Amino acid sequence: MPTPVHIIAGFLGAGKTTTVRAWMAAHQGAERAAVIVNDFGEAGIDASLVTDGLPGAVPVINIPGGCVCCTAPAGLARAVSTVLDEVRPDRLFIEPSGLARPQDVVDMLTRGDLKGRVVLGPTIVVVDPSAVLDIAGAAELLATQLEAGDVLVLNRVDLASPEALATFRARIATLWPGPARVIETSFGALPDDALEWPAGAGPAVRYAAARGPVESASTEGFRARSWVYPPDVRVSWDKLRDLLQATPDLARFKGLFSGDVGWFRVDIAGGQLHFAGTAWRRDSRADLIVGPAADLDAFAAALDACILPDETAPTGPGVTLVDLDGFELHVTREALAGLAGQVPDVGARVPGRSGVAVLLREVLALVPAPAGGRFVVSATDGMTTAPAPLAGIGGALLVYALDGEPLPDTQGGPFRLLVPPGEAANGCAAVKGVARIRVLPGA
Repeated sequence: MPTPVHIIAGFLGAGKTTTVRAWMAAHQGAERAAVIVNDFGEAGIDASLVTDGLPGAVPVINIPGGCVCCTAPAGLARAVSTVLDEVRPDRLFIEPSGLARPQDVVDMLTRGDLKGRVVLGPTIVVVDPSAVLDIAGAAELLATQLEAGDVLVLNRVDLASPEALATFRARIATLWPGPARVIETSFGALPDDALEWPAGAGPAVRYAAARGPVESASTEGFRARSWVYPPDVRVSWDKLRDLLQATPDLARFKGLFSGDVGWFRVDIAGGQLHFAGTAWRRDSRADLIVGPAADLDAFAAALDACILPDETAPTGPGVTLVDLDGFELHVTREALAGLAGQVPDVGARVPGRSGVAVLLREVLALVPAPAGGRFVVSATDGMTTAPAPLAGIGGALLVYALDGEPLPDTQGGPFRLLVPPGEAANGCAAVKGVARIRVLPGA
């Protein structure tokens, strides 16, 4: 049976550790739980706080020295496997750093060797509604964490002013589609059913539900439909874009999709199409409003035709580059070795790694790239990174050989993306089994 896994995320100081401790204390002896903590520093303070004062032994594994979503994803995967093999818990908690992106942890748990070994509970994001986030970049990170949260826990409401609570509640109300549940609490206390999917929102319900649109009432000749797809349904961005651009009388469209360019958000308002990455992971869904001239049934059929077949990225002996027009260029290992920007010793750039690499910017120079463009990387296991800016590519490396031979699968081959320490802001720090790299327009 798969082991239930719960991600307890949130910004620095929101009360994640307190929330895990409160659950452990309330359910001590009822089940065997284990905890993986990602302390940002080396001291392991959060790991020690989880079990402080609790009766009995609670297995805790600490992953120190960096955020698991950018500098230590492989360490987290190994830690989860170790806990599953050696501890065999009834339930596993993962508490990433307060600077982590919860969606990256979700992606790690749903691919590769862990797929099928774990079952995801709702991602819980803990928030202090009174916190003043005046650190550069904090507001954007908090927005990402809120978007990724299936259950939002407003902690320390006993200390929050009525004005702060009202402001945060209003912010939550603007989220689309919004969390499955909002819990207001103090001292991290959660109700007994907080780790379960709310009715109608869980994976079992989504997988069992038949695909199909639901049409709502309309006025003035405008009609609305909504679609919900299971999270394993993947959509072609090219086909969806072409459909939206070719649909007449389209008044409004907004959607969240898993696709061949990763998880993405698409929005049409005022005739303008906007595309961006998203932290949403619960399912794929869309809302549509059209005028009287549109053929809703034809649109529904065309939307279904955008769904990709059940297959992972290609696994040929090369890396496929895709430009804005969909043109594909297959680059072999030998071609990579002939490019400028060779790095004969990867370990000099990324300590602890070995092999021969080429600078990723030299690889992407083989296809046209727009000013302000972005790129996504797809792996052989079906994972696709979030869109990252080409301008922030830095010293990223594409490793292709080891000891004169193709990079072995055990080392993340045949092609692996690595980003030197300190340059992981683009969210692509380590991608094993790279199969496809696609160039996208700017945000």
